[in-house]
Amino acid sequence: MFHLEEKHLDVVKEIAVRNRTKQRCDRCYDRGYIGVSQENLLVLCPKCVDMEKAQAEWKDYVSQHEDLMEHFADLFKEEETGDK
Repeated sequence: MFHLEEKHLDVVKEIAVRNRTKQRCDRCYDRGYIGVSQENLLVLCPKCVDMEKAQAEWKDYVSQHEDLMEHFADLFKEEETGDK
């Protein structure tokens, strides 16, 4: 089973904080994320995070790391089929 490394998880947390749209949130306690999944993936807060911007930043980050590309290849496949 895939398990995201801590160094990548820290980057995702920064992405969540950068893309928050509200100052206060009682759902995520102002962190930008609700928790972490079994795969060590961050669960972003849909109430206070701009999900589109956060996903775009995550795609940029993934495209720069070969080890992540194989696990998140689906992000780029959807983009290719949408362009056609």
